[in-house]
Amino acid sequence: MRFRKFFHSVFLTLPLTGGFRASAQSTDSPAQLWPLQSFKSTSIQAPYMNVTKNAQTEIGYTFISPHDIIRNTGYPMIYADDGQLVWRGPSVNISALQPQILDGQPVLAYWDGYLFPGFGFGGITILNSSYDEIYRVTLPGDENNFVTIAEPQAFDSYIDIHESQITPEGTILVTAVNVTQMDLSPIGGPGDGWVQDGLIYEIDIKTNKVLFRWSAVEHLDKVPLLDSMLPLGDSGRNLTAPYEYPHLNSIAKYGDSYLISSRFMCSLFFIDKDGHVIWHLHGQKGGDFTISPEARFCYQHDARFITQTNKRITLQLHNNENTDYTSPTSLTTGLVLDLDMENRRVSAVRKYWDAAEPVFAQSQGSYQNLTNGHVLLQHGATPKLEEFDEHGALVMRARFGFDNTLQSYRGYKASWVGRPRTRPDVFACTAGAGEMTVVYVSWNGATDVEAWKVMEAAPEQGVLHDVKTVLRNGFETRIQLDVSVEKVVVVAVGGVGHGTKSDIKKVVECC
Repeated sequence: MRFRKFFHSVFLTLPLTGGFRASAQSTDSPAQLWPLQSFKSTSIQAPYMNVTKNAQTEIGYTFISPHDIIRNTGYPMIYADDGQLVWRGPSVNISALQPQILDGQPVLAYWDGYLFPGFGFGGITILNSSYDEIYRVTLPGDENNFVTIAEPQAFDSYIDIHESQITPEGTILVTAVNVTQMDLSPIGGPGDGWVQDGLIYEIDIKTNKVLFRWSAVEHLDKVPLLDSMLPLGDSGRNLTAPYEYPHLNSIAKYGDSYLISSRFMCSLFFIDKDGHVIWHLHGQKGGDFTISPEARFCYQHDARFITQTNKRITLQLHNNENTDYTSPTSLTTGLVLDLDMENRRVSAVRKYWDAAEPVFAQSQGSYQNLTNGHVLLQHGATPKLEEFDEHGALVMRARFGFDNTLQSYRGYKASWVGRPRTRPDVFACTAGAGEMTVVYVSWNGATDVEAWKVMEAAPEQGVLHDVKTVLRNGFETRIQLDVSVEKVVVVAVGGVGHGTKSDIKKVVECC
């Protein structure tokens, strides 16, 4: 698999948390490792997900990409609704995992590549439901003349970490960054300063052809430096430490136009097919709108339209309200806004937050409308998921790490049928003074196995005898046999993988 080296941490290392409990609160204790699940039948490990439900939740699987800053690991992962692991993918620097539809079929898309603080250089991997890589979307540097803080190091692809949105037309929306010179004197910097430009691309998935490109720096009159909320500090004086303007973190396409989110500008931009800015919504100052106090937002992620007409737009976003350079005292919420396009006024429709365990997320996050009218929030640097019902009541919270030490860029819930091409994994050992046999079985990525059938592999070649069938119980099922056998085979019962057999496994001594 590509880009396995953890070149740098993708996210800023922030104050660490303590206490193994489902809480969003941080402490001043030293860094603590969130516990990992381990199994007998496979070497796979995965963060425990602690799920608490208050009412009925949306049916589906949870998709996250935990990046463990302390252990320096990252994987694409799928969990069941009860917090049980379903699939752990390859070890990669990962971001922007998202279950999507391509050509009418369910796929997984995620970024992997080389990580730097807050951005990266890599490509988008697209997997089918058998977890096969079917496409790899890249943005070669030799065609685009990218300049990076890592000069003269070159990368085989320059797609940034922040977006992997597939469109109905079979294209994908991605971000990129490029270091360039700019006059920073309007914000107190040098006249010959350096910035890290934010770019968006629409790329044809099958041909890797760039269909659309847009640069913030090339539209400085509509994307002004003065609207940035990021302190200049010592940045912007040289190529290796550019001012990070404007930090684009989400793109969505509507017709021939694009909605773009800029984190450090606390802004949303709607641009047409020619790259012209149709309107600019600044989350603090309004931009082209008058914004009501309750509708204000900043350092947001994952902005999407819910409805759109010429007269009115309803949009959603994950409103962080915090960064690593602000005091973490502003509540992070899911925010729904109403944009009156005729009068250019913005008001708040609804806010979602967990009053019992509030979140103050300093980076990352996502907002997803579910099919049953519920809303799912994932809080990025605060590794917590929240599901709210159609009335705004919290029906589920789930924790999978300590704040700022284990984090996922986004999180989603969706239906999924996993069809792994591998065989079930099995470990078997003797117990009870050798009079019993204990069998452990798992199948990474399988979603609908109903039961497991254990068969004895008799000494006669090719002869199998049924011993016991038990219902599947989570990622790994423990099966106790009241007999001693030398070799076993385990068979999947039910689901798309019905009848798939494990390899023959020799029973080892002493569980």
